[in-house]
Parts: sequence; structure tokens; C-alpha cells
Amino acid sequence: MSLNYNYKTHAHENKLEKIFSEFFSFNKNIPMQSSTPWQPPADVFETPDDIVVKMSIPGMKSEDIHVSFSENVLMVHGIVSDTSPHEKICFYQVEIRYGYFERSIFIPKPVDADTIQATYKEGFLQIVLPKTKQSSSKKLSIKINFHQ
Repeated sequence: MSLNYNYKTHAHENKLEKIFSEFFSFNKNIPMQSSTPWQPPADVFETPDDIVVKMSIPGMKSEDIHVSFSENVLMVHGIVSDTSPHEKICFYQVEIRYGYFERSIFIPKPVDADTIQATYKEGFLQIVLPKTKQSSSKKLSIKINFHQ
């Protein structure tokens, strides 16, 4: 008795199974709200006078974002809310992050904590930390200037 096995058909069936399993496994790549905070993407760079942190956090309100600086660590945290008026029955794609976020960034050089400035414009939070010779041990909450 000879067993005639068609590898081409089997490979095609495996591809179809994979497509269906990826389509119907809703928890695979969907960033649902969890107890773990998510981290917004950030650029940190140095100019001759400053350390600059630029963070992408679209859709924020002034009361939903907080910035502080203590012991060379810049802390940004807040909550991004889904304010869409549409009732969601079925998701086909979910890539926008909602919920609590938190980001701690170590600042490698001494900065003048008293003159840190933060601005929020067009979905980007930019924090300018002026460099100085001496490190500050103060804990400061930083006011954000919102430009909407």
C-alpha cells in the first residue's frame, strides 16, 4: 500500500489555518488596558545648552499629564482617554494606546531644575532641561504650557 501525501496542499492548508487563527485571536496584538503602564515613545538629545526630551503623546488635556524631576530622573505620567463618540461593536484593528502611561528618563548631566520648561503642542510634549555645572537634589513638579 502506497501513501500519497501532497505536501503542497498541506502547506496551503497551514497558511489558511494561520491566517484564520491570526484574524480571530483578538488578544494577540491588541493593547488592552492593563495594570502595567505603557511607555510613550521619546527622543532625548543634547544641544550646547540643554538636554531636550520630546515625547509623542497625542490627544492629551492639561489635567491628564504630569511632569516631575527629582535626583536626575525626569518622570512623565498620565492617562490617555478614548473620547471617541462612536459605539465600538467590533474591532478590526487596534493600535492606539489608551490608559495609564508612565515614563522615567535618567538625565545623564546636571541640569538647572528651577528653569526646566515643558510645552505640549500638536501631540508632542517637549521638555527642555537647561544644563548647569552643579546637580540639583530638589524634587519639582513642572508646569506644562499647552498650545492647542
